[in-house]
Amino acid sequence: MTPLHAWFDTLREDDLRDLLDEAMTGVPGLTGWLDTRRVAASDDPADLLALVNRDLTPSRRFYDYYQANRYASDAYDTVQLVSDRAEHAPPALLPVIERAITLSTRAILKSDDSSGLQGDLVRTLLDAHATAARTASPALTQPEQTRLVKWIVKYRYGGAQDFFDPDVVAYAPGLSAKSIEQYRNAIAGTDLGTYGQYPLQRLAVLDRDRDAIIDTHGGEPKNAMVAKSIVEDLEEAGLHEDALAYARLGVDLDSRGWDHKLIDFLVEDAVAHDASTKAVGLRRSWFARFPQSSSFAALRETAEHAGVWHRERSDAEDLLSRRYPDGFVRYLLAEDRGDEAWEFASSRIDPVSSVDIWLSLCERRAVTTPADTLPIYRAIVQQTLVVTDKRNYRSAAEILKQMRIVAQTAGPEHEAEFTVFLAQMVEQNRRRPSCIEVLRKAKLL
Repeated sequence: MTPLHAWFDTLREDDLRDLLDEAMTGVPGLTGWLDTRRVAASDDPADLLALVNRDLTPSRRFYDYYQANRYASDAYDTVQLVSDRAEHAPPALLPVIERAITLSTRAILKSDDSSGLQGDLVRTLLDAHATAARTASPALTQPEQTRLVKWIVKYRYGGAQDFFDPDVVAYAPGLSAKSIEQYRNAIAGTDLGTYGQYPLQRLAVLDRDRDAIIDTHGGEPKNAMVAKSIVEDLEEAGLHEDALAYARLGVDLDSRGWDHKLIDFLVEDAVAHDASTKAVGLRRSWFARFPQSSSFAALRETAEHAGVWHRERSDAEDLLSRRYPDGFVRYLLAEDRGDEAWEFASSRIDPVSSVDIWLSLCERRAVTTPADTLPIYRAIVQQTLVVTDKRNYRSAAEILKQMRIVAQTAGPEHEAEFTVFLAQMVEQNRRRPSCIEVLRKAKLL
């Protein structure tokens, strides 16, 4: 027990009250914090509504970047409390959450929310709103559902905002067929704009309608990005075979290989059906098209899981080395094959064009053959100092410090060569006072 807790134990209830009253007067923010704790212990939606109004109502005409982040920080506890209350909440909590959504959306409309923190608040509240609707205890009556549907449509299409879109699929378990039809009719009678397909896409998922899902994404996909969206919706709708078909189509359409989610989807399905040979073949084909470190690692993981990496490794390493030399060197270093990495890089990779790679190689090589690294360090330092920039000076200084240690390890002859090289660098940069100052601070002079 701390001395402070021991002192608390000696205080009477009246003394504690007096102490709290004094603290609320003298400690900024304590009153609000205590009130939040009070509401957290209360089951009354009216108490939570008062807290929402206090913490989420905008108080500025515009929030700059830092003020917007402060708003989000100050509102976080209240939003989290609302979210925590949403599960199996009474229907009376829904209007409270709606008030919180309205106020936080109003704030973001007059904010620089480039950090995304205020947007996170709104999305958390929308998730809580859907949770409260589908798990309400007791379940929502039909009039309550009708009011909810009207609020959802008004929030999105009432003209106040157009970037937060409530998801009807998330609400659906708490809505009757009549309420879903009310939402459908409201959407049908609303001008969704040129790009307003989201509610139609979500209704298509809810209906498990394959053709509608594809139509709402613009028809048969012309690129992998659209194919991925179709696959995600088909899978969510429980149309797994259709999702697989469009994943295969999307993989064929992919011309960049940046997003591997479609190939992952196909591989995961193959693994789930004990088709390890198929899974490895999918990875091999993808790697052949996009020989990058990520696709190499994915092939290796799948092949190891199937117990066949020993058969795949040689060809995979050869392809990676030819098409992505830097990635191959990183792989060799990670495999503790430093000598192979040094030999390969020496014949394929220019030190001044892949500085990070060569610094990693030198760090490893310096342990066994330090003299080999000194010419590389010299080339990198000289290239780094070509451009006048304080960041370059600092980088060069760090490399020179490491180079000095390596030269000392390599022996007196190399240490003397380093001294000469350092003097040359100082002479070449003597008209750069900032450079000389950085070298001096690095204790190189």
